[in-house]
Amino acid sequence: MCETLSLKKFFVFDDINAEIRVFGQRRATIDLAGLCKHLDNLVGEKVAAAIVSNHSKESAKEHIASIREKNPNANFDEIIKQLTEGEIMKGFGIVKLTRTRDNPSVPFEFEMRNPIVKSHKGTAVKFILSYWASALSILLKETLDITDALFDPDANALKCRFTVVGVPAASG
Repeated sequence: MCETLSLKKFFVFDDINAEIRVFGQRRATIDLAGLCKHLDNLVGEKVAAAIVSNHSKESAKEHIASIREKNPNANFDEIIKQLTEGEIMKGFGIVKLTRTRDNPSVPFEFEMRNPIVKSHKGTAVKFILSYWASALSILLKETLDITDALFDPDANALKCRFTVVGVPAASG
């Protein structure tokens, strides 16, 4: 379970009204992998991936805005902590975000242990990784892209790197 009890502000379970509120918005539990598979079959993988990517980007914007509304002085690490704890509470997985210092084109490596989706490709993976690419892009004020996505079955982890769009990779 999450160590930070402050997340109770962002995740509300209302038994009386049968509501789940996440970052101030009413939500419902869904089968993410099933929904994305259905979208793939309905409109094709490319269109489905574009739809969920756009949705994930908007969700990241809304979540960060909600955090900043409640704590206008929240710094990068505080916001990331709330977002990573949110992934646990949503049942998506346990996020480890590592800042890289040696390569300006790759500011972060991402790992999600015990991810809800056990794959490195497909619409459901795009749903998860687009959210994080967008959240980091907003916080860094740079456009980030997803690279080197893979699912490591031995570690039960989804991994990728986020690269800055337009910044040449460091040679080495």
